[in-house]
Amino acid sequence: MTNRGVVAALMGALMMVATGCAEECVDRYDCNNNKGSAGEGKTWVCRSNKCVAEDVSTSTPDSGTPTPEPDAGTPDSGTGGEEDAGTPPPEDMTISEGGDCTTSASCMAGLFCEAQKCQPLRLAVTERVSGTTTTDRAVVVHYKTPGAAAAPGAAEALSQDTTGTSRFPRWNKEGTAVAFENTAADTTVALWSRPVPFGTANQTELTTATAAGTSEFRYMEWEPSSYIAWGKTAGSSTTGISYLPGAGGAVQSATTSGVFPSWAADGNSFAYSANGQGLKSRSITTGSDAPISGPPTTGEQPLHNKANGVLIYLDAKGVTEDFGSATPLTGLYSFDPASSTVREVALARTESTDASGEVKSFIANHTWSPSGTHVAYVRVYYHKPTSGSAVLCNGSNCGGRQGNVVFVQAIDASGTPGTEIEFANESTLPSFSPDGYFLAYVSGSRLQVQKLNPAGTDAITLKEGPVLTHTWGSIQTNRGDDHRPRWQPR
Repeated sequence: MTNRGVVAALMGALMMVATGCAEECVDRYDCNNNKGSAGEGKTWVCRSNKCVAEDVSTSTPDSGTPTPEPDAGTPDSGTGGEEDAGTPPPEDMTISEGGDCTTSASCMAGLFCEAQKCQPLRLAVTERVSGTTTTDRAVVVHYKTPGAAAAPGAAEALSQDTTGTSRFPRWNKEGTAVAFENTAADTTVALWSRPVPFGTANQTELTTATAAGTSEFRYMEWEPSSYIAWGKTAGSSTTGISYLPGAGGAVQSATTSGVFPSWAADGNSFAYSANGQGLKSRSITTGSDAPISGPPTTGEQPLHNKANGVLIYLDAKGVTEDFGSATPLTGLYSFDPASSTVREVALARTESTDASGEVKSFIANHTWSPSGTHVAYVRVYYHKPTSGSAVLCNGSNCGGRQGNVVFVQAIDASGTPGTEIEFANESTLPSFSPDGYFLAYVSGSRLQVQKLNPAGTDAITLKEGPVLTHTWGSIQTNRGDDHRPRWQPR
């Protein structure tokens, strides 16, 4: 079993993160995202944490001069100006929800241009459906749809096969289609794709598992490439990477060993890790396959940052812990190809020691923010008694510490990390939105979405407003990163 599989097995039981009352807004972006259009000739402002629709100024700015944004600092005394709320979205992200658009780049944070309107981004996840038996179902849902009855609707199943099971949904780079694995009632496993929004379009079979030489499509990745890549599974072993065009076509073998493909920004090459060989890079265009010089051969699970090419990866350096079986105690590292420099980001460590043993932790489920300014990961806490196997912390055996905690950490363009920020207790599988202004994760088997202030420097200033808890269903987490929530690209 891979380290990612071991960690997923340890994280089976998650507790719900409690949420309390919250203010209506901290800035006009909250109002735009939560309330939609303010109406013709109106714009939202946030005053005393309440959304207020005010008249838009009719003055015309000089040609080529953008309308100035309100000062992000303290408003003048007595003006009733908008309150400081950290870092606003970039100048070009100006169109609010429901506004006319031609490209998603013009829509405000959390929005996607669909049918010429800025609409909430979707998330693709695998739902755990309970009934006579527990099955998986790949679904898409708007991030602002926390309840089963809330507009614009609850989660929608990707597969049109109502008697089968589906999982591992992955977006194309345009955010207009999702690939997923489907197992039919006759046990036929196949890779399918379906356009989003659904409309009248049907799903398309891309290949079967038999034709692809695999029993399942694990570690699958699509965007930012036009190709879909996955690890080949036979029995209990997954090694070797295959791919095919996202529009359909012949399956190609990229490597005979290795797993965890991560596409580079060009979409034509990917990093991956191979047991005993460390991190490697494979080019679809040239066919070259070579080690990534710098990280040691114990490195695994590399992730490209699409903005600057820096990699983050896990490395236990051969150190394991006995949880009934040997589990690598991985830390998180960055590698800057420009300077060939490896840097420590977040390491496995001993948290405390007493007569009963030690409380320790290691890193799992790492991910990048798209702009390369932050990383998120899970710090897994466990108790190592003076004798016997280690056990995951559960709130009662580690001085109140829960087992899985999401952390966020700033990181610069060279891969140098900032301060570790504890973000969400008893949570897992963090995932940044494509604009970097939201973080999705799973807690208590529920999908959670938290708005971010990227300029925040602690847990209070990093978060903006209340967390959205999706109550329409339970999220599957038993395959680790295979089940990480995937945001619609924009």
